[in-house]
Order: sequence, then structure tokens, then C-alpha cells
Amino acid sequence: MDIDKFNQILSLRKLARKADAEKYQKLDRLHRHAISLLNSERRIDVISEAERRINLWEEQGLCSNFYIDSWRRLLKLESIEIEQEVCSDSPQAHALSQNTPFSFLMNELN
Repeated sequence: MDIDKFNQILSLRKLARKADAEKYQKLDRLHRHAISLLNSERRIDVISEAERRINLWEEQGLCSNFYIDSWRRLLKLESIEIEQEVCSDSPQAHALSQNTPFSFLMNELN
């Protein structure tokens, strides 16, 4: 492989990693916002909408049972426990954050 081709591939990989990091930063902000709402007077409404979305996932076969079961379990936990599982840098946290029932809160982010 010539050096120009190698540099081009390297540049594309760096861009992909940067885009991936930005995506997870945005998802982290979303989940931290959701968690703050779970600690507010909006808790019941946020949980209700998240559960409604999970039910749609299940009824319409929109995702695997992993996400459905995981999010149902998480929504029963205290917000600090949700934060520990979803806002970490673990592969499971990244997987959960990509398929989130809190996407309806995206428009509330700056």
C-alpha cells in the first residue's frame, strides 16, 4: 500500500472515531438530562413516555429483547443507578444509549 493511500485511510479512521465520540457525547448529555428529569416533578411523565416507547418497540418488533428487557429493568431503578449503568464508558452502556426510550427528550438539549 502506498503512503498516500495509507494516510487517506488513517484520516478516514480518525474522522470516524471523532464522529463516534461526538455521538456518544450527545447521547450522554441526553441521558444526563433524562436523569435530571427523573429527579424532578416530571419523573412520572418521563417514565410513562419511556415505557410507552418500550411497549412500541416490543409490539412492532423494532429492537431485540435485550433493549426491551434492559430498559424495563432500568426504569424501575433509582436515577443514580440508571446513571451508573447508562452513563458509563462500557460497551453495554454504549449499546443501551444507542437504543434509548428517552429520545423524545432530544429536542430539549441545547
